[in-house]
Amino acid sequence: MRCTLIVCFLFFALIGSTCVQSVEADSACIAASGNCQEDSLQCSGSYQSGLCSGSATRRCCIPSADSACIAASGNCQEDSLQCSGSYQSGLCSGSATRRCCVPAAGDAACTATSGNCQEDSLQCSGSYVSGLCSGSANRRCCVPSGSASCSNLYITRSEWNARDATSQTTLQTPVSKVFIHHTDTPTCTDMASCKTRVRSIQNYHMDSNGWNDIGYSFLVGEDGNVYEGRGWSNVGAHTQNFNNIAYGVAMIGSYGSRLPNANALTAVKNLIACGIQLGKIQSSYQLYGHRDAGQTSCPGNQLYAEIQTWPNYSNATP
Repeated sequence: MRCTLIVCFLFFALIGSTCVQSVEADSACIAASGNCQEDSLQCSGSYQSGLCSGSATRRCCIPSADSACIAASGNCQEDSLQCSGSYQSGLCSGSATRRCCVPAAGDAACTATSGNCQEDSLQCSGSYVSGLCSGSANRRCCVPSGSASCSNLYITRSEWNARDATSQTTLQTPVSKVFIHHTDTPTCTDMASCKTRVRSIQNYHMDSNGWNDIGYSFLVGEDGNVYEGRGWSNVGAHTQNFNNIAYGVAMIGSYGSRLPNANALTAVKNLIACGIQLGKIQSSYQLYGHRDAGQTSCPGNQLYAEIQTWPNYSNATP
């Protein structure tokens, strides 16, 4: 009995020692206000090696000094610069005049298209676009004629080094429907990683599925950029039975348990507004999730719930 107690004591002493050693091994990361984790996980700042115990892929994620602003979907800048929403203090590093510009939640999409939110009974020098303004259904975005909002709207195929399509079919426009998808892949938060992700998706669609090109009309990353897929002019391969009468816009990532960030959601709204301006999408278009047209969970529960709150979402059968 005495021997058994000694063995137990030694066992728990060893386990306790291991735990203490693990904590001590991570103390350098903790002292830097970081967190030790696998470097395949998203980090709100940057990874530093040599501060964590365990494998070489277990590294210290040290949050950006501006991470509080970034988490609020804002941008740190000098408060003498114009802000499309409102400034918040205490969220940015640097001087007291470097503050967090948080876009107005409801009007940011309109502002991004060089438009102005107003009651649609007022005269508009261009055309009204729905779904880009907060407030009542009558408060819409007036986008001036000749607005440059469609200039440099997306990263072109050549810019992300797309392969040439093996064949193309011209899409008749304006279309009456837009379908929202998610790619159900890891997300991307900077242009370099988004370009790589889009190329990977194209390779899969062409090499594994045997399609003539990437399937989606456009893709949107959490870097806030739109990436040209088959574009405005060509029939896609995104929504069975609807490819020749609709655009398919895919959010890069998996959105069953979380939403895309504000930059990505705004980019989708800007893309649709631009499509209306260019005459590619009917102003009375119907918005759907991929699951509305087939047996699929796409575009994920959280994103699907989000688009159902957008003005042009249709409860009618596609």
